[in-house]
Amino acid sequence: MDYSIILVIALLFAFYMPIFSALADTWLIDPYYSHGFIIPVVSLFILWKQRKHYKQNDKDFMHGALLTALGLAAYGYGILNRSLYISSLSFLPVSAGIVLSFYGKKNLKRALFPILFLIFMIPLPYADYASTYLQSFTASSSTALIKMAGIPAENQGSQISLGTESVFVIGEPCSGLRTMIALFALAAIFAYFIEGTVWKRYAIFVSAIPIAIVANILRVVLILFIAYYYGQETAMAFFHDASSLFLYLMAVILLIIISRFLGCKGVRNISH
Repeated sequence: MDYSIILVIALLFAFYMPIFSALADTWLIDPYYSHGFIIPVVSLFILWKQRKHYKQNDKDFMHGALLTALGLAAYGYGILNRSLYISSLSFLPVSAGIVLSFYGKKNLKRALFPILFLIFMIPLPYADYASTYLQSFTASSSTALIKMAGIPAENQGSQISLGTESVFVIGEPCSGLRTMIALFALAAIFAYFIEGTVWKRYAIFVSAIPIAIVANILRVVLILFIAYYYGQETAMAFFHDASSLFLYLMAVILLIIISRFLGCKGVRNISH
């Protein structure tokens, strides 16, 4: 056994421990990234399933060291500019560089997905701007749909007023951004494990954007329907929180439908 790789990995985790700690704090307090704890577990599981393939027979120290150095430069830039996003993101090229150095290009290609998948645990900068836009878009789209169903409603910004004088404000949690972030991670796993050509699996992954938006709008529409016919208190007290489960269930069903439409069936054996 080459103990040098064990030493390098130990040093890497010690070096990044302050960043990991800051990320964990974010996962605990930011509902958009409560799934952050699951992401590294999934990556480690995939690497473990592929463990028999990682043999040190194709080392590329020169290119691996260059990739690692670029990642460490990004880490330093992030620290100096107090950017958790850049410092966290630097872990990806550093990890890729270490794999390339000790295991070569073929194994880097195999490990690329579990490494890149870690991006879903890193909080996006400027998420508030996207959330603000999605709040207005969700409110206007939901209002248009319920008006088509004959329910009187008016929309102004992120606010929806029903004919029953009930007023709803589409806040950040209902903007759909949280769903989109979590669903991207789910779609990435789904596309990675499903059988199919590369472009079909990419199409499934990209479909997470419209699926998240549509599922969230339908969730808001259902809340408005219940509020109009049974009262705002009933909608908010009994359906609002439970509707999150409905939203993710609908998103998963849509992912399955799209994958079947594209002809993707079965599960890939990633151990081979």
